[in-house]
This record gives sequence, C-alpha cells and structure tokens, in this order.
Amino acid sequence: MLIPDTYLTVHEELLLFFGAVLLGCALEILFDLFRALRLIIPHKTAATALEDILFMLIWAGVVICFTSVFAKGDLRIFYIIGNILGFILWRVTIGNPLVRLLSRLLNTIFKLIKWIFSPITKLCVRAYKKCTSKFVNNAKNHKREKKPLIAARKMLYNIFNKKGRKDEAENGSEKKGKEA
Repeated sequence: MLIPDTYLTVHEELLLFFGAVLLGCALEILFDLFRALRLIIPHKTAATALEDILFMLIWAGVVICFTSVFAKGDLRIFYIIGNILGFILWRVTIGNPLVRLLSRLLNTIFKLIKWIFSPITKLCVRAYKKCTSKFVNNAKNHKREKKPLIAARKMLYNIFNKKGRKDEAENGSEKKGKEA
C-alpha cells in the first residue's frame, strides 16, 4: 500500500514562505499599477472601492493557485503572512518611487494621446456647437404661443358666454339670417 506524501519538510516550507514573499512583491507591483492609475485619473470613492475589491479577488485567486500548484493544496497561514511581508517590503523599498515613475510615464502617454487626437476633438466640438446652435435657434423660432382652447372664440363648446347667453358672433349670424 502506497501512502501519499502529504507532509512538507521544513526546507520545503521555508522555500514556500520565500515564494509567498516573492508573490507578495509581484502583487504589490500590480497594486502599484492601480495606484498609478488613481494618481493620473482621479476616481470617486465608489470606483476606488471597486478597484480594491478587484485587487482582493485577484489576490485571493493567486493565493489559491499558489497553494494548488506549489503547496499540494494546503493553505497555511504563513503563506498569507509571507504575501503581506512581501507586499510591505516592496512598497517600502521600490514601490513608492516606482509609482511616481509610472504615474509620470502614464501621464506622458496620456498627454501624447491627447495631443494626437486634439484635431479630431476640436473638429467634433466645432461641429457640435454648429449643430446645437442651429437646432436651438430653429426650436426657438418655432415656439408657438400657447392659448387655452376656452380663450379662443367661436369654438364648438364655447357657444355660451359667462351669463349663459349665446355668443355675439352667433347672435349676429342669427340676426343676419332673420333679416334676409
């Protein structure tokens, strides 16, 4: 009978801990990308929360893959501690200057893209202003004065005036009919 090797030696656990520290450094690089994007493109708190939730889901998936591939499916607390230590180690040593460099680089790329597409955006803005001015002026010219139906005389249901008598126009037409 073969007994599967389910236990890790101290040497293997130490290697897994250092692997978890390296994995934490790699996750901090991904988080630095999120931080650089936040510096370039201002976010509202809801978008920042969604980014953080997305990062946590990615981190959980990476830890599960790490334990499945390297640790024979055993999740130990020192893997998570190693991730956090690697995360902190990267941020303290390389992370903050790297975020500044990434934000400058991405800001330069965005300015370049904005400069390339500026003639197209100017053309679109000019066309938009022309169209809106024509349509707004056209709509202003065609506004009608709205009168309630009762105010207009000689309407079918407006035969009687306030005193209950027939309207003058109809009285006049009846008199003309009797005279003839």
